[in-house]
Amino acid sequence: MTIAVSTSPANSISNLSDLVAEIRDEMDDDAYPLDKINRAIGRAEAVFNRELRCPRMETEYVFTTSQEETDLPLDFLQLRSVYAEGSPDNPLTSMSPNGLRQLYRGISGVPMACAIENRRLVIAPVGETTLTILYYARIPALTDSNPTNWLLDEHPDVYLHQVLSILFNKTGDSERAALNLDIATSLLTQINDSGKKNRWGAGPLTPLGVTQVCGARI
Repeated sequence: MTIAVSTSPANSISNLSDLVAEIRDEMDDDAYPLDKINRAIGRAEAVFNRELRCPRMETEYVFTTSQEETDLPLDFLQLRSVYAEGSPDNPLTSMSPNGLRQLYRGISGVPMACAIENRRLVIAPVGETTLTILYYARIPALTDSNPTNWLLDEHPDVYLHQVLSILFNKTGDSERAALNLDIATSLLTQINDSGKKNRWGAGPLTPLGVTQVCGARI
C-alpha cells in the first residue's frame, strides 16, 4: 500500500513569487518558463473552484431589488442561502426555475422563494425587498497584482502539488505527476472535511420537518 505524503516546505510559501521559486526547485530547474508555471497555476485554480466547497469560500452579498431577476456577483460559484432582511428575517425557499414560475407565475407580493437561472437570482413573488445571499465565491486568482489569497495563505501545499502534477505530466514524468496529484487530491479532501467539521461540530445533526411553500398539497 502506497501513501502519498507531502514533504515540501509549504510554510516557506507566502506569495506567488515563493510559489514559483518552490515549483522550480521541485522541478530541479531554476529557469523553468514562468509563462508555463502561470498557466499551470490557472489550471490548478480551475480545479480548486470545482472541487472545494468550504466555509472560507463563503461570501455575503446584500442588495435591494424590486425586480424578478438580479445578476449574481461575478465571483459567484454556488448558492448557500438567501433571506429577506426583516424582523424576523425571512429565508427564501430554493426551487427550480420552472417550478418557481409554475407555482408563482410572476405575481407580486413578499418574496418567498428563489431560483438560479442564467447566472441570475430569480425571486417570487415579486416585490421590493432587501436580500442577503450567502454564496461560495470563486478563489481569487494569483497574479502579479494579487500575489496571495486565502487558499495560498492557509494551504500553500495544495497549490504546490496541484501545479506540480500538471507540470510533471507536461514534461512526461508520469510517476511524479501521479504522486503529486494524489497528494493534492488528498489535501483537497482534507480541506473540505475540515470545513464540514468546523461548520457542524461533532454533535449529531437535527433534521427539520418538511415545509410547505405555498398552496394546498395535492
